[in-house]
Amino acid sequence: MQRSVAQGRTRSRSKTKRRDPRTKYLGFTSMQWPFIATLVGNWLFAAAFFALGKALWDWTPEAWGIADRLALVIKCAVIAIIPGVIAICIVAAQRLDPSMFVGQVPKPNSPVDINTKFILNTFEQFTAWFIALAGLAMYCPIEEARTLPILTSLFVLGRILFWVGYHTNPYLRAFGFGLTFYPTVAAYAWLVLIMVFGIRVPL
Repeated sequence: MQRSVAQGRTRSRSKTKRRDPRTKYLGFTSMQWPFIATLVGNWLFAAAFFALGKALWDWTPEAWGIADRLALVIKCAVIAIIPGVIAICIVAAQRLDPSMFVGQVPKPNSPVDINTKFILNTFEQFTAWFIALAGLAMYCPIEEARTLPILTSLFVLGRILFWVGYHTNPYLRAFGFGLTFYPTVAAYAWLVLIMVFGIRVPL
């Protein structure tokens, strides 16, 4: 009887060790694998979205001077910031509900708290994205001008998924976050290659 009890304890301990989040598989812990899967999923989805947009939408502007490039950047920026503007309007209305606040501070994880964090994150992301888009407009030839609207569509989609995911489950916001952040990182990498090293990768 004592042996069976001891064996049961040993088995339970071994199961506990297997479920330890610090346990490494291929050098990564079980807590790191979801992040890696999301990262890979972001890159694959963004690449597929971009490639599909380029394949299905054959558009070039009538002219591609400095004014035309600036006009396209401004148009894309207006579209991209719409989720943030909508969120500001929603938060303005939610501030009339005292049940969401403790004094003047939003309750943690309340809808107004999530929306406020979404606004902050959106404008942070938008700033980096806008600079990257302006850089792309400077160096893209006219036949690659549609890159800017495609990246704008991806940015807006990422913001929407981030917002919906944040309200559903904070962990679900990661995919939407990646869709706005990693394409911006790729744009900066492209710009560094052409500005610093003179290497131009076709878009």
